[in-house]
Amino acid sequence: MAGEEYILKLAGLEQEITRLEQQMQVVEQQILEMQNLKSELEELDKTKEKDIWANLGKNIFIKTEIKDKNLLVDVGNRTFIKKNIPETLKIIDEQVKKLGEVKEQVLSKIQEIQQNTEKIIREAEKSKGK
Repeated sequence: MAGEEYILKLAGLEQEITRLEQQMQVVEQQILEMQNLKSELEELDKTKEKDIWANLGKNIFIKTEIKDKNLLVDVGNRTFIKKNIPETLKIIDEQVKKLGEVKEQVLSKIQEIQQNTEKIIREAEKSKGK
């Protein structure tokens, strides 16, 4: 294999690692958001307060009265079902587990590519020495 071929292979692997690292960051951010949501729901479940500040989005809050602690949860395909907080926490735990599995798959792929990169570098060094 010529030197240019090694360089092209290494560049392709580097791009793949960059893409996978970006994917890993997205997954880690989603896990963090789910863990924060879980924490907030646990606090809501414990509170005896009747008024809370609810986030409307983009850090805009409104004071609202809690009439009951049932939640409307999107269970996929824009299908919403009433769930209580403990049921919702189970759903969050399942989602975090799935995200953790995706994270492990991405990490495994990154490690595989790094091993391929090292192999190509060794091959390039051997061919250079000839």
